[in-house]
Amino acid sequence: MDPLLFVTFLVVLAVLVLFVGLHRALGWTREVEAQFEQRFAPASYGQAPGLPIEQNLDQILAKTSRAKRLQIELNLADINLTVGEYLLVRAALVAGGLILGTIISGQLLGGVLSGVVMLWLPRLYIRRRQDKRTKLFNNQLPDVVNLLVSSLRAGYGLRHALTVVVEEMPDPSAKEFGRVMREILLGYSLDDALGHLVERNRSDDLELLVTAIQIQNDVGGSLADTLETISSTIRDRILINGEIRTLTAQQRFSGSILAGLPFLLATALTLLNPEYMMELFQPGWPILIPIAVVIMVACGYIIMQRMLTIDF
Repeated sequence: MDPLLFVTFLVVLAVLVLFVGLHRALGWTREVEAQFEQRFAPASYGQAPGLPIEQNLDQILAKTSRAKRLQIELNLADINLTVGEYLLVRAALVAGGLILGTIISGQLLGGVLSGVVMLWLPRLYIRRRQDKRTKLFNNQLPDVVNLLVSSLRAGYGLRHALTVVVEEMPDPSAKEFGRVMREILLGYSLDDALGHLVERNRSDDLELLVTAIQIQNDVGGSLADTLETISSTIRDRILINGEIRTLTAQQRFSGSILAGLPFLLATALTLLNPEYMMELFQPGWPILIPIAVVIMVACGYIIMQRMLTIDF
């Protein structure tokens, strides 16, 4: 193994170990903060204590709207990091990708491409976590509505019904509705607290539920009957969405295979005949060929996924 490559690998590994160690060292402060938030803190997302560089970076970024949106994205993905911590991790990944890519390919362009890939990997990971959490939250909504209906029919008020949801439902529903209850205890109106709930979660079903509650608070009526109808509607939407995913499963699988096939073939050819593949990574115009392939494959995969996305 090339000594320089080995040293670079050790440096990147040391950076990752450093971040893991810092995360564990600060774990007790996160635990104390979580306990404090459950008792006294407002429903907004708290910032965990960190190193001075992280605190200073968070203070600078707190003044920008972009940082606030990014913090919402992190919390929507249920990632316990501040914006400063996330940007530091992302910078470390980019630096490691740039160094390793340059050493492995022997060209700065290869390092730049590797750095770009590492730049977007955290974003893709966050989006995947968001989709998984949103899907889980949407699947729990019918049970949430049923708990609300049962509590209302038993004679309890809406606020007590929300407390039952927090106690009986698993995360993420319990966590989100727990924030609603804390906001109410801190003086927010029920409409404002539910509005913040909608802002924190990308769910059309949740928006339908909150709108029904807000309208009922204004005009009156039987909230239990309304919520029962909404529960049936949400279950039908989940059933239809499952049928759509079943019908498009083959197409989605084919799209993934077609997108990954060029890279599998390139890897196989590199192992069988490295000199042949290295001709594509020579200085000059040949390097444009693999770049164009990556761009076209990515565009094709995105187009196929868009074609299979059905809104209803």
